[in-house]
Amino acid sequence: MEFTEEQQTHINQIIADEKATWESEQLAPVIAERDELLKFQPKEESEQEKMIKQLQAELNHQRLVSALEKANLIDFIDYVSADDESEMQSKIDNLSTVLEARTVNKSFVPDNHKQTSAYERSAAKGDTLGMIKALFK
Repeated sequence: MEFTEEQQTHINQIIADEKATWESEQLAPVIAERDELLKFQPKEESEQEKMIKQLQAELNHQRLVSALEKANLIDFIDYVSADDESEMQSKIDNLSTVLEARTVNKSFVPDNHKQTSAYERSAAKGDTLGMIKALFK
């Protein structure tokens, strides 16, 4: 089917109008929404920024190691992590306090040691006069 020049122009005009209508009603809102969502997309880090973060992490780790060595708690390096100096010091202080409390609680306390009274000491010696004095004190 052949179209005349005038018909072809008319068809092209209808297609262009429909395309413009579709773009304004359908495509434009989608593009606007996409542009709005792109504002929330995380920024790509450059190699330099990645390197800076890595160096900061290494520095924080070295500070942590140093602080734990100073507090004589280097055995706990795998269990302590901190983002800043104050948090690190707080965790080290708490760990020291807990360990100190456990050390005090585990110290030797004889379980068969009991106080003997003056009466019992006199009775063990066979001192009846001392036993009588202990009763009246």
